[in-house]
Amino acid sequence: MRTFCIIFGFCLFVLVSYSQTLVINSVSGKSVISYELRHPAHDVVGISRDLQIKIEYDKNKNQILNAIAQVKVTTFNSGNSNRDSHAMELIEAIKYPFAKFRSTKIVDYGDSLTIYGDLTFHNVTKNITIKAKKVINQNKIFIKGNFAISLDQFNVERPKLLFVPSEEYLRFEFSCEFIIN
Repeated sequence: MRTFCIIFGFCLFVLVSYSQTLVINSVSGKSVISYELRHPAHDVVGISRDLQIKIEYDKNKNQILNAIAQVKVTTFNSGNSNRDSHAMELIEAIKYPFAKFRSTKIVDYGDSLTIYGDLTFHNVTKNITIKAKKVINQNKIFIKGNFAISLDQFNVERPKLLFVPSEEYLRFEFSCEFIIN
């Protein structure tokens, strides 16, 4: 009986060890998010290199199970400080300094992901769907994806140029890197 308990305990330990998942932070400085805002007169692109992401990763299945992300909205740079200041006023960056995302479901197809979750921006939370590509190379995971949000649905006044408002949708692209330990 004692031998059985030892063998059972060892098997249980091995099973638990192999079924555990890892929580991995994105590599600082290697995770980037950009937005594109379209207007009839011109398009604006802003970039932030301060995207922070955490994933729950099943190393045995090579699958991402969950994700959370945040970016400080004042870190976006469009190359025009006046335009960026005006954008920060419209999104009330002092009052709502972060955009945050939490996955509710991730469908991992191997090299592509469909990520469902809740985005909180300008103190409004909405469900969004993100399409992404995943590449695993040795001990690194690379993810690139995109999504769009309606400024109207997040209660953000659309910027205007010559009294003409921008398009309703703000398009985002991101890329991030993780190191598997």
